[in-house]
Amino acid sequence: MKKSMRKLSVLILMATVLLCGCQANSESADVSAYYENLSKAQEIAVIPANASAEIEILIENKDIVDFVVALDMEHWELKSLPKAAELVGSFLFSQEETIKFGQSAASGEMNSVCEILCYEEIPYLTMKVAGMEMTFKVSDTTAEYLIAYFQ
Repeated sequence: MKKSMRKLSVLILMATVLLCGCQANSESADVSAYYENLSKAQEIAVIPANASAEIEILIENKDIVDFVVALDMEHWELKSLPKAAELVGSFLFSQEETIKFGQSAASGEMNSVCEILCYEEIPYLTMKVAGMEMTFKVSDTTAEYLIAYFQ
């Protein structure tokens, strides 16, 4: 049941991200809605390619919100990953399971909710959520921001 609820939450997150992206050119679009779900992450682990451990973990709420804003999601375009893409690293978004009715406290265990893969020298990223993978072309500014974590 826990896995079903987690998968449902992640699918809702992805639907929100994708549907909000369709409205990005609308003047009435509220940009804060795009980032709300990813901003709920309680930590973001920065993991270089071919490494078994993270080199940094963002845990401060301000750092997480700033990171999500820097993703500039309203400018993402769904594309195929170029064949020359070389993985530079990934960002693993995690949060504690939500306390449900009847529970006295959360377990403290962090659960992965999303992973973003970042590539060298190309402005593309792959988002992995609930067993699905989607690749996006992103702005050069976003790509440079993400790659800087691995330098």
